[in-house]
Amino acid sequence: MVCLLGRRRARRARGERGAALTEFVLLVPIFVLLVAGVIEFGMAWRDSMTVSNALRSGARVGSNAGRERSADYDILKSIEAAMREIPDTARVQRIVIYKADTANSAPSPSCMAGTPSALPSAKPCNVYSGADMARPASDFSGTTSCGNSAPDRFWCPVNRQNQQALGADYLGVWMQVRYNYITHIFPGTGLTIKDRAIMRLEPRLD
Repeated sequence: MVCLLGRRRARRARGERGAALTEFVLLVPIFVLLVAGVIEFGMAWRDSMTVSNALRSGARVGSNAGRERSADYDILKSIEAAMREIPDTARVQRIVIYKADTANSAPSPSCMAGTPSALPSAKPCNVYSGADMARPASDFSGTTSCGNSAPDRFWCPVNRQNQQALGADYLGVWMQVRYNYITHIFPGTGLTIKDRAIMRLEPRLD
């Protein structure tokens, strides 16, 4: 009788261990997904905050620069300095400096797609890549106008309006940055972060 009870207890113990192992195997994938989600969301959120701060910094510089010839160059340098936490400039897919209609308007679809425009009806814009943040100042040729090959010739800084009596232009800075997955657990290769900042050019009395 005692032996029979012992065998039953042993079988029950083995069954409980087997059930616990089965539950563990079922829960591991869920736990891994949760951990990966926290990691990916946290890193993507960090990049998003970095982009937002960089855009505000660039828009402030552009607002203060007004019609200075080096306005776009200074904006790009400001963004570059603020993007230190994203050292891979290849992840910065596009930077658009554009004339905004209001304090909340986005650039035109063609500008966001990478095609600069000088047409007033299409919101004039200059389009840059991440590599353009390292351009030397000499690339932005011209003094009182933009050179024919200058990357900012489509919405030349010297043609921007910053006179108080005429109503200063709104300057927008839009950026598209790629966040690449670290864990490679989720479908796809990553996320695309898009954001913008808009400020009015600092008004001048003359």
